[in-house]
Amino acid sequence: MKFDLLKFIYCNAKDKIRSNWISIFRFVIVIDMLIKTTVFLTILEERKADKLIIDNISIKLSLVHLMYIILVFSFGYLLSYNKQIIYYNLLNIFYSILLVMDLGYYRMNMDLLGLKNIFFPGTFNPMKGDIFIFKSSDILFVIDIILIIVWVLVCKIINNEKRNLIKFSVTFIIATLGIFISFISLDVLSLAGWDRKMFDKSWTTLMSIRAPGPIGYHGYEAITTLKRVFHNPKAEDMKEIDDWIVSNNENLLDNEYKGMFKGKNVIFLQIESLENFVINKKTNGKEITPILNKLIKEGLYFNNIYEQNNAGNSIDCDYMVNTSIFPLGGDITALNYGEVVYPNSLQRVLNNQGYKTISTHPLEPGEFNWLELHRNGFGASEIWDDDDYFYDEYVGYGLSDKSFLNQLAYKIDKINEPFYLHSSTLTSHGPFNIDDEYRVLNLPKKIDKSYLGGYFESISYTDRQIGMFIDRLDKDGLLDDTIVVIYGDHGGVHKYYNDDIKDLCYEGNWWKEYTKEIPLIIYSKNGHKQAFNKHGGQVDIMPTVLYLLGVEDFNYKKTSMGRVLVNTNRDATVIKGNIIKGQCKDEEEKNNLLKAYDIGEKIIKNNYFKYNRN
Repeated sequence: MKFDLLKFIYCNAKDKIRSNWISIFRFVIVIDMLIKTTVFLTILEERKADKLIIDNISIKLSLVHLMYIILVFSFGYLLSYNKQIIYYNLLNIFYSILLVMDLGYYRMNMDLLGLKNIFFPGTFNPMKGDIFIFKSSDILFVIDIILIIVWVLVCKIINNEKRNLIKFSVTFIIATLGIFISFISLDVLSLAGWDRKMFDKSWTTLMSIRAPGPIGYHGYEAITTLKRVFHNPKAEDMKEIDDWIVSNNENLLDNEYKGMFKGKNVIFLQIESLENFVINKKTNGKEITPILNKLIKEGLYFNNIYEQNNAGNSIDCDYMVNTSIFPLGGDITALNYGEVVYPNSLQRVLNNQGYKTISTHPLEPGEFNWLELHRNGFGASEIWDDDDYFYDEYVGYGLSDKSFLNQLAYKIDKINEPFYLHSSTLTSHGPFNIDDEYRVLNLPKKIDKSYLGGYFESISYTDRQIGMFIDRLDKDGLLDDTIVVIYGDHGGVHKYYNDDIKDLCYEGNWWKEYTKEIPLIIYSKNGHKQAFNKHGGQVDIMPTVLYLLGVEDFNYKKTSMGRVLVNTNRDATVIKGNIIKGQCKDEEEKNNLLKAYDIGEKIIKNNYFKYNRN
């Protein structure tokens, strides 16, 4: 009997110890998921490094990540007995699988997996390379699972608790309040910086995931995707779009410019921060842009073209020149609506004309979401990103224009014709801190050290590289069959540094006025030479180029918001803020222009072309 009593006491104590292990088990699961979150984000931050560096994940953001973990953890209290242990183990396993799959996908596409890849399959693997790239370091996300499961089995951890609504409510409320407070401090008060937002799509996926962590990021992505999937466009919005596009079409007879460049290759040189005020101007007795000045005299020059970027900057320009649609104002179009497909984009129209279409940025695929926009949205048949270039020289913002355009000329020479290439330069990006060895204008010291002097020198440098590029095309025998379309993506020194230069006094201050004009040059060797004074914008570039190529307008007429600048009776356009530039011929044209950005927003947010396949 004494033995039975001892056995009873021993078994009771053993069961009590085993049941107490459940609290430690829960704690271990939470901490384990938090550690994996930190390691995961560190790998993203240091993806090109040989070893992990964990010192750049702040304590503040770790607390935010913890709140999201506790949120999903709290649902375990709705399960009773050992079902709860199974839930936590499965939660940990699925979380590890998600992180490993995200890492593998990110290494190729600089993006993370999501529901959008299922509902909008064109967004999946836009690089068209290996879908997943796994590394030996990924084993870190598996070892812990094995150890925890072995621990549970060896120690025979049990849970004697029934479902507990009180514990669920407490942990759920704590997590929810923590997330809400984090949102207020990060998004509203911006206490952690512009690149650490919880519910704001930032310039890169890495920036977008820093604050919410993987759970918050994927939760927000899933909610956003489901809203888009189940969104039903309003009939009145669709009709308003139809009516606007019909009213916008001029229906003019063709003129001598139709098909002027039929069958030619097309190269878009989108020049960073190039404003029109430097064209044909001198500083310190030297031409700032001698090459561009020469090209405008030998090609088609449009001298009243305005930047029409809205919420975005360079990427808005990418969007407009390839779709002829006005971008969003509240959100950046490329970042927030990369799943939208444009059936009559410049690339898709030219694909159907037998062209090979290529989009290239000497940037990582995830920056500005340009890869998804160009591949899924525009339908580019080939993508060249930063891995396609040798980074041998940095000038200004990134890969020097000299190196980029040299490598680009070499790559172009190997393409089967005809082709369309969209490319963007980097050197003349602000803050225009170009090195002394590239400065040739010999500006006065005060001006040379200012943003104005840096801008002049940066644009002058890029101008020289454009000349080198044109010469390379000519030497390689491509220029006879190619048109080069050169334009600025947005304003530069005036747009971003006006307050810093407004008090300068230099050469009579001819440079002070910010007109928001960008140059547009369409150059062809031995081609037509003419200047056009019609007021236009970036949305007009696509229909103008297609008209010059002789593409019939039914391919783009019913989906373009721009007009053909070489065949138009209108002389007005609209820029951000609903500011009209030029002279409207009547109230109808004025009203149309004032509604243009609103119509563009409705086209994008209603995924207009999905329902209206004109």
